[in-house]
Amino acid sequence: MALNDEPSLADYFGFEPLEVIRIGRSAGPATTADMNGNGKLDLIVVNNHNSRIEIHSQKEDASPEDSSPPSRVNEFPEHWRFERTNVSVLHHVTAVIAHDFDGDGMKDLIYVGRPGELVFLRQVSPGTFQVSRRHRIRNLSADQGSLRIANVIGDDQPELITLVNGEIHIFPLDGDEVGTPTRLAAGDRMGAFHIEDFNGNGRLDVLGVITESSAPLRVWFGREGEATRSLGPQVRFELPSLRDVTPVKLPGHDGTRVALIERSSKRIVTYEFVTEELERISSGDAPYHVHSFTDPGNRSRDLIIADINGDGRRDVIATDTRANAVAVFRQRAKRGLAAPESFPSLADVKVLAAGPTGENGRTELFVLSEEEGVVGRSRITRNGIEFPEPLRMSEGYTPVTMQLAKLGDRHHLAVVAKENREHKLELLDLRGGRESLELGELVRSPETIIPIDADQDGRTDLLLLTRDRPMVMVHAGEDGYTIREAREMGQSGLVQAARAENTAVFDIDGNGRPELLIADRNYIRAVRYNDDPPAGVSPGWQVVTQINAEDSSARLVSLAIMDNRIVAADRENNRLLMFSRSSGAASGWRQTEAIGVTGFQLERIHAGAFSGDGRSNVLAVGNDGLAVIQLGGERITLRETDGWRPSEESQAHHRLAAGDVNGDGFIDLIALDSGDQRCDIFTYSARGRKHFATSFQVYESRIFSGGASREYQPNQAIIADVTGNGADDLILMSHDRVLLYPQMTEAKKRSGEE
Repeated sequence: MALNDEPSLADYFGFEPLEVIRIGRSAGPATTADMNGNGKLDLIVVNNHNSRIEIHSQKEDASPEDSSPPSRVNEFPEHWRFERTNVSVLHHVTAVIAHDFDGDGMKDLIYVGRPGELVFLRQVSPGTFQVSRRHRIRNLSADQGSLRIANVIGDDQPELITLVNGEIHIFPLDGDEVGTPTRLAAGDRMGAFHIEDFNGNGRLDVLGVITESSAPLRVWFGREGEATRSLGPQVRFELPSLRDVTPVKLPGHDGTRVALIERSSKRIVTYEFVTEELERISSGDAPYHVHSFTDPGNRSRDLIIADINGDGRRDVIATDTRANAVAVFRQRAKRGLAAPESFPSLADVKVLAAGPTGENGRTELFVLSEEEGVVGRSRITRNGIEFPEPLRMSEGYTPVTMQLAKLGDRHHLAVVAKENREHKLELLDLRGGRESLELGELVRSPETIIPIDADQDGRTDLLLLTRDRPMVMVHAGEDGYTIREAREMGQSGLVQAARAENTAVFDIDGNGRPELLIADRNYIRAVRYNDDPPAGVSPGWQVVTQINAEDSSARLVSLAIMDNRIVAADRENNRLLMFSRSSGAASGWRQTEAIGVTGFQLERIHAGAFSGDGRSNVLAVGNDGLAVIQLGGERITLRETDGWRPSEESQAHHRLAAGDVNGDGFIDLIALDSGDQRCDIFTYSARGRKHFATSFQVYESRIFSGGASREYQPNQAIIADVTGNGADDLILMSHDRVLLYPQMTEAKKRSGEE
C-alpha cells in the first residue's frame, strides 16, 4: 500500500444517520439510566416547558417503521426507538439523576428544582412515579454537572453530593432522608465538580471547578490506608481560567486525567496528576493544601496552636461563631491536620488561649465571650473539649481580651475587662486567686496581650496592644506591677505598629533574653525596653537590629519563628520571606529566601510542623480556611500530557465529554464548538496522547452564526449506548431537541465497504 493510501484516523470513526428526538422549549438537562430493569440504558430528558421529566425507554426490536402518532394535540410524536414516559414535576428542573434510593430494585429519580428544593421521586411501579420526599435547601444551586451519588466519606453507604451556595455539600443518604452535610468550601464559588480517582490510590477524589480563578481546580483527595473513607485537605492547582473540564479515564492508566478548555488561548489540554518529591524550596512557588473552616467568611475568627492531646504534635483550634462552638483540627501522624471537629462553647467566642494548666501539665482551653461577659475554662479529655466553666471575675466588668502568661513560676490568665470606658487588668492564678490593676478610662479596648520580659530583667511584663492606639505596658518590678502609658515610655513610636499578627517574641542576638519582633513595611524590627541606657542614650524602647527585605516594595504583615529562622508574610507580593543569621551577631541577619504562594492571600501566619511527617511548614490563615504551605516532602502536581490549539479564530470550544465513540477500546474526547457549530473528535493513544481524529457539522443556520458570543449550543454531550447495539452513541442536547448519533458498529462498517 502506498503511504498516501494509509487510512487516516477519521476512517476509524463513523455514525449512522442523525436521529432527532424533539422535546420542546427549555429542553434539558439529560442523563441515562436503566429505568425499567431490562438491561438497556434509557434516555432521561428534562422538559421544563411542559413541566415534566421524559423517560425514553428503548423498545425491543424497534425499527423506523414503528413510529406512532402524537398522543394529544401539540404533542411531539414518540421517536420510533423509544417508548416515552412522562413524569410530571412542579419545579423548573436544573439537574436530575437516577438512583434506587428505596432499595426495591427499580431506579428512582432525584432532581433539583427551583427554588432550592431537592425532590425524591419513587418509582412505585414500572413507569409510575410519586413524590417521596422534598427537602428545601437554601441556596441550592446545582446543575447537571453538580448532582451526584457517590461514596466518598464514611462507611459503605453512598452520599448525595451537590452544590449549595457555591460549596460542595456531601449529604449522608438514608432512603429519601438526607443528613447533616459535610461541606467542602473553596473560598470562591464552585460551578461544577467531578468525582473520580485522580491520583490512582484506589479512593475517590472530589474535584471542584472555579472557571474564573488563578487556581481553577480544587481537589480533595481520598485518603488511603484508613478503615473508613475520608477526604484530605483542599489542594489548589494553578492554571489559566477555563471554559470546561471533564475527567478522562484511560485504560491501562491508574489515575483519571482531566481534559480542559483554556478560556483565553482556546487550547484543549490534558493533564495527569503526579506525585513528586520536593527538594527544599528556596525560591519559586510553594505547594500548599487548604483546610476549610466550619464557618467560612468569618473575618473576626481567633485561632491558636496547641497540642491538645499530648501526642507531641501541634493541633489547631479555631472559633466557630456561626455554630457557637470551637473547631479543632487534630494533627495525625503521616496525615497532617484532620477535618475539624466541633465542640459546643460560649456564644460568639472572641478570644482563645491554651496552655499546660491542668493536672499533670495537661493542656486546657480558655475561651472569652464578650457578648455573654464570660471567661470560661475547658478541660480537654480523650472525648474532646468539655463545655467551659466560668472563671470568677470582678462583678460588673465585661471581658474583652485575654492571654495565658507565666508570671513567676505559675501560669496566670491575664484578662482585660471593662465597665463602660473604665478598664482593668485581672490576673487570675487559676487556683481562685485574683489580682486587679486599674487601667483607667480608655477610648478603645485593648485587643491583644503579649507576655514578654521587655526590659530583660528576668520578670515577665505584659504589653497591651490596641489597633490605632498607643501601646500600654504593664511593667513587672520588684514591688509589683505598674502601668506605663506611651507618653511615659521613650521612643514609643518605634513600637506603634505592633499588633497581634505582626509580632513575635524571639532572641534575636543570641544572649539568652528575648526581644520583641515587629514586622512593618519592608522590615522586621527587634526591640527591647531599657530604663537605664548608656550615657547620652534616651531611655525607653531601643532597636536591637532591623532586617530589611531585599525588595523595597515588600509589605510585611505577619511573622513567625521557624526553628532559628524568621518567616515573614509579604502581602504586597504574596510571598514568604525567610531571614537567617549568618553569624552569631544580631547584625548578621539577612533575607535568604523568597517563596511565592499563588492563589492564597497571605495575612496571618504560624510556623511549625503541621503535615504529620515532622517537617517544618508554614500555616497561613485566611477567612475561609487555613493553608499548610509545604517547604519539603511530597506534593501532587499537574503534568501536561498533550495540548491542541484550534487553527481558526472563529472556533470556540465550550463543552467536553469523554468516552469510546468508535468501539476500538480507546477513549475519545468530544469537543463542541459553538463558533463553527461543529463537533470535533479526538482520540487517545495507548500511551495516553491525544490526537485530532475528525470533525463534523452539527447544524448550520444564520440564527446560530456567531454562536461563540451569543450562546453555547449544543449545551450537553453524553456518550452512552441508547440504541442497544452494545456500542456507545453520541448524544447532544441542543435547544429544543436531542441529537442522537448512533455509533456505527464494525458489522455495518464492513457492509458499507462491500
